Amino acid sequence: MSEIDALVRRVRTRAFGIGAVAALAAFLAGPAAGASLTICAAVVISSFLVLEKATERLIPRQEKSNWRTMAPLLAVTIASFVLLGLVLWRWKGFEPLAGAAGLSVVVLAVIPELWRR
Repeated sequence: MSEIDALVRRVRTRAFGIGAVAALAAFLAGPAAGASLTICAAVVISSFLVLEKATERLIPRQEKSNWRTMAPLLAVTIASFVLLGLVLWRWKGFEPLAGAAGLSVVVLAVIPELWRR
């Protein structure tokens, strides 16, 4: 496993962990906050996974990802952005602070890598 693969794996694992803990904490605060955070975290994490797959072909000595690999990931990302748009447009109970926390899940997962360097 290359250094880049290890880094991406650590960030992915950390993002899932932070997202789970944050969602649990948000649901303890209230169901609207929990749903708001979970929806936003799902959008960001799915976008990170698509970015991971899309950049695999830029790294030499790895098998190239093809359209069959990318299509489901792109579909999930597009669907998650559509869902987020519908939530922001129609749901009056959306908690903006919880949503912002959900959108920062991947950023929080990357920060320890800056200190590790």
